[in-house]
Amino acid sequence: MAQTPNVIGIAVMQRMREIGVPPTPENYADFYYTFSGEARPQPSVKVQEPAQEPAPEASNDVSNPLYNEILAMLKQMVEEVVNKTETLAKDLDDKNKHLAGNVTTLRGSRDKNEILRLLSTVVIQAGGIQNTVEASHKDLIETKQALNALQAEMAETRQLLNEDALTGTLNRRGLDQTLNREIARAQRGDGLLSIGMLDLDFFKKVNDTYGHEAGDQMLVHFTSLIKSVMRKSDALVRYGGEEFTLILPDTDARGAQFVLARLQQVMTKSPLKYEGQEINTTFSAGVATVRRDENAYALLRRADEALYSAKNAGRNLIKLSI
Repeated sequence: MAQTPNVIGIAVMQRMREIGVPPTPENYADFYYTFSGEARPQPSVKVQEPAQEPAPEASNDVSNPLYNEILAMLKQMVEEVVNKTETLAKDLDDKNKHLAGNVTTLRGSRDKNEILRLLSTVVIQAGGIQNTVEASHKDLIETKQALNALQAEMAETRQLLNEDALTGTLNRRGLDQTLNREIARAQRGDGLLSIGMLDLDFFKKVNDTYGHEAGDQMLVHFTSLIKSVMRKSDALVRYGGEEFTLILPDTDARGAQFVLARLQQVMTKSPLKYEGQEINTTFSAGVATVRRDENAYALLRRADEALYSAKNAGRNLIKLSI
């Protein structure tokens, strides 16, 4: 059978599972072009535009050529299904007409030799119809399996793309989707939404004193402590390095301050235990509540300004954006 994209797709995903390669779009594309022998399309070159005010990343990076490659593969697979069903319908229609014609002739025939010849033809035509249906059925099953597998892989990839690998929190891409959704919900229903920007104090000292492994463990430990004071409706994002963003729907500034004060108390009682040692640390935070017609970038900027105000005032503080 020809190596169609769905057949190659199944082989690629099976191979990736066998050797434990993460199902990211980049890895899928690398394996796909290795298996198929096709030339990888080159991304178009964009003209560098003048620098503008930074804005949150788009939740769907439609300019990414890897996404375009996967979408093209999906489109081709769907087109193959359509072509196969159209060809099958036409082929069956033609064969049925010939079969019906021969059966009609057979009914009116009285010659023994003619009857035997017609019977042989009818049997051959019926067998041809059966073979056509079986071959098409097999192809369609393979296509369905490939689409199901690709759907599962894409769901897993989407989760990987939205999550921070170390802490399991949302990453910047996940932040874009979640924060924009919560801002729209709050502004549409005249609701409340606050965010907190949290930064571990003197995190570099932890790395320098105990090593980067201890630093990673501290980030994981800090994440677990934040989650202990969160509600199910809240969301936690690793904004970058040792900085986190806590998204608090239906919460005003004072409510957000109360949550972070509870976190301060929890941290005081829960130092990181690392190789027989206890490592204590604190955090600084800035809180901002969304305003009418304010976008995600402006909200994050105000919370970040409040955070730096807390750090400049001595750290281990929570500051509210005015």
